[in-house]
Amino acid sequence: MSARPGVGLPGSVTMREAEQLAAESENAGASGVWVSDVRREPYLLSAAALRVTTRVMVGTDVAVAFSRSPAATAQAAWDLAGYGNGRFVLGLGSQVGPTLLSRFGLEADRPAARLRDYVLAVRSCCDAYRKGHGRYEGEFYAIRQPVFSPGSDEGWPAIPIYVAGVNPLMTAVAGEIADGFAAHTFCTPSYLDRIIRPALARGAARAQRDAPPVLIPLVVGRDRASLALQMTTYTVPAYRRVLDESGLREEADAILAALADRRRTEAARIVEERCLDQLGVAVLDELGERVRLWRAHADVIGLTVPWYGLDRTAQVALFRDVLRALERM
Repeated sequence: MSARPGVGLPGSVTMREAEQLAAESENAGASGVWVSDVRREPYLLSAAALRVTTRVMVGTDVAVAFSRSPAATAQAAWDLAGYGNGRFVLGLGSQVGPTLLSRFGLEADRPAARLRDYVLAVRSCCDAYRKGHGRYEGEFYAIRQPVFSPGSDEGWPAIPIYVAGVNPLMTAVAGEIADGFAAHTFCTPSYLDRIIRPALARGAARAQRDAPPVLIPLVVGRDRASLALQMTTYTVPAYRRVLDESGLREEADAILAALADRRRTEAARIVEERCLDQLGVAVLDELGERVRLWRAHADVIGLTVPWYGLDRTAQVALFRDVLRALERM
């Protein structure tokens, strides 16, 4: 694992901006360029980043799995792996149920078991592309003709697959089947050590393999207030266990109550005053110190910027300041 942090492109960038910023990231010494799935199509942004770079890994951190069929995801990832000469990493996440429904009009029951089957289906499709034939029959997905146009892609680069998770059940799935674990920025060092790592180990033990490395993104802001506002977007019932297990149960109650009453400013104040120092964030002027802190807990670190409360121009300007800070590390 590289000791140099990678970077996550701002969530609202266009494809042309992704090209420019990916090239700047490589020149700044980033170990990887990660693309999110919050506004733009992550596979198109990944292609843009791969086009203008030659050394860095480019990956999705993370693409929403269930909004696309596993065959469609495999097809996109396969072409990106070939286009980038093996520099593409496929990061997949389930997204929380209410957000999946409101964003994509989709529901997915049993998300941990479903994502496990999804990843196996993606890998089966890629194996079929390589050999020129194959099929997949799983618990949730059946893909009987992944190779629609005849032909094999022998010698094609392999695709590392990272799986995202917050709660132990999904994390154990990642430990069982993934090449890497994409931790959420809404995480604390104690949660990563006490909950995430043991869950990864349990999943890995089921498959008789080593636990995968852990990637965590740090959201970098100019001030604590903007970071606290970003963290309120992740303070949802599905993620409250992070706070509960980190000694912040009362804070979780207060934040969720404020958000339910649409008192977001108050929720952000509670996050800033009582939770922020434990979460995966960094004020720009303290970036080096925060990276050193998280290096003791995660294997790979990414640096990204808030997408909530900042327009695209502000996101890009802040991202470039993060690159300048990265160059000084």
